[in-house]
Amino acid sequence: MTQEEGPLRDLSEIRQMMERSSRFLSLSGLSGVFAGTVALLGAAAAWKFLEGTDSIVGQAFVSKPYGFYQFFVVNFGGVMLLSIVGGLYFTNRRARQRGWKLWDATSKRLLINMAIPLGTGAFFCYFLLFRAPELIAACTLIFYGMALINASKYTHSDVRNLGLCELILGICCGWFASTGTSLLFWALGFGVLHILYGIIMYRKYGA
Repeated sequence: MTQEEGPLRDLSEIRQMMERSSRFLSLSGLSGVFAGTVALLGAAAAWKFLEGTDSIVGQAFVSKPYGFYQFFVVNFGGVMLLSIVGGLYFTNRRARQRGWKLWDATSKRLLINMAIPLGTGAFFCYFLLFRAPELIAACTLIFYGMALINASKYTHSDVRNLGLCELILGICCGWFASTGTSLLFWALGFGVLHILYGIIMYRKYGA
């Protein structure tokens, strides 16, 4: 090792330490692939339940039978739960492999900045349920994209790019809501985009 390499290595280590203290770097690419796969399975189940048509569009939810609500609560609730559990598992595994803390001040800030747009979006979707149910899929994509963008300053910049893609897809979903393609846009946003994001993250940062 030359005399110049020593200080350069020290500077690199200091930079990495500062980055870890200000950004949550334990996000795993495998968690994105897992969440995307689960979302696609959930979308496929919903598509089969609707018999190939988006029967939600243009119909008031208040006129639906109880089994209709029950299916979607169980289906998409299960997708969300499995995605969270899988994300925690792969992220915790990555953190332990590198000797990093999973829960610290940075991860708290990350969750808070994600929770605000997500919570607002959840209430807004509830209002749409009785007024404009055909816009719910677009609303979930838009507010999820906003949550990712809002939280991206505390983690990898790739999360911001994912958020922008979700936001654009959500706007397109809302624009074409009357065409019966809401479920397709939802599958692209939460399924395909998550898988692509996970693959990119895995190749750049590892498991």
